[in-house]
Amino acid sequence: MIKEGKFGGREAVTLTTLVLTSKVFYTSISVLFKSASTSAWYATLISCLVSMILFYITCLLMKRYPDKNLVQIFDIVTGKFIGKILSLIFCAYFIFYSGATIREFIEMVISYVLPYTQPSVIIAVFLSIVVAYAYVGIEGIARMAYVGFFCVIIGLITILILPYRFYDINNLIPIGGYGVKRIFAVGLWRSSAYSEVIFLAFLANCLYGVEHLKKVGLISLALSGIIISIGTLCSLMAFEYAQGGENLSSLFQLSRVIYISRFLQRIESVFIFIWVIASIINVSLAFYVSISIFCKAFNIPRHRPCLLPFAYFTFMVTLIPKNISEASEVYIKFARQYSIIITYFIPILVLLISIVRGNKGGKLTDEKT
Repeated sequence: MIKEGKFGGREAVTLTTLVLTSKVFYTSISVLFKSASTSAWYATLISCLVSMILFYITCLLMKRYPDKNLVQIFDIVTGKFIGKILSLIFCAYFIFYSGATIREFIEMVISYVLPYTQPSVIIAVFLSIVVAYAYVGIEGIARMAYVGFFCVIIGLITILILPYRFYDINNLIPIGGYGVKRIFAVGLWRSSAYSEVIFLAFLANCLYGVEHLKKVGLISLALSGIIISIGTLCSLMAFEYAQGGENLSSLFQLSRVIYISRFLQRIESVFIFIWVIASIINVSLAFYVSISIFCKAFNIPRHRPCLLPFAYFTFMVTLIPKNISEASEVYIKFARQYSIIITYFIPILVLLISIVRGNKGGKLTDEKT
C-alpha cells in the first residue's frame, strides 16, 4: 500500500475549499447565467446543499469501514475484481478532470493573456509544475494550499469589492429566473460542481478518522458554496445574466473594469496571480489522487514511478478538445454537471450493497497486520 502522510483539519479544509472554489475563475459562472439566469447566485447554493447531503451519505459508507479508504472499501464490498474496476473508473475520471481543467485554463490564458503562445508550450509548463507538486506528495500539496488559500481569498475579496460602482441590484430581477422547476433541476445536476470533495474518501488515511473526514468535507462544501454564490452574485449585478453569459470568465472581466483613479486601475494582474495559484493546486490534487487510487488498487508502494505515464495520459486528454467551445460545452459540462453519476452514485450503490449483505467492518485478505 502506498504510504501517505497526514495533515490537519486546517490544511484539509483550505485544500478542499480551494479546489472546490477554483472553478469560480473559469467558465462556471457564465454557464450558470445561461442555465439559471437571475437565479444563478442561489441555484449554486442548492447545488451545494445537494452535494452536502450526498457527501454525508458517502460518509455513512466510510463509517461502516473505519480506517479504510474508498479503494479498500470497494474491494471489501464488491470483491477485488469489481472493486478494481470501480477504482479504475475513479482513476480515469480524475485524469479526465485534470486534463479538462488544464485545457480550460490554457484556452483562457490564450484568450486573455498570451494570445500568440503555442498551447502545447503552456500545457507543458503547467503540467511540469503539476508533476513537481505530485512528486512531493499530498502533504506538500496540502501545505501549499494552506498558504495559497489566503492569497486567493484576499485577491478575490479585492476583486469583488473594488468594482462596487458597477453593481446594479436591479440585475437580480426577476428573482425567480426561469422558474422553480428549472432552478431545482439546475441545482440538482450542478451539484457535480462540488463533487470533487469525494477525493477525501480516497485519502481517508491521511485524516484522523471518519468524523474528521465528514467535518472537513461539510465545512469545505459550505464555505465553497458561499464563496461561489457571492462571486456569482457580484458578477450578476455587474453584467446582468445575458451579457455575463457571453463572458469567458466573468471574474476576469470584473477585474478589468476596476477604476478607482488613474493610479488604481487594470489590476487584472492580481486576478491572474490568484487564478494560477488556484489552478495549480486544483490540478495537482486531482492528478495526485488519480495516481494514488491506481497505486492503492494494485498495491504499488511508491507513487513516483507513475508520474510520467500519468502525465502523458493527462497531456493526451488536454489535446482532445478542438477549441474552447468544445472544451466547455462537452468536457467541462460533463465534469461539472454529470460527474455526479460517478462521484456520488457509485459510493452510494456500494453502500446499498453493503447494507443488503450485512457487511460491516471488513478486512482485506492480503492486508498486513
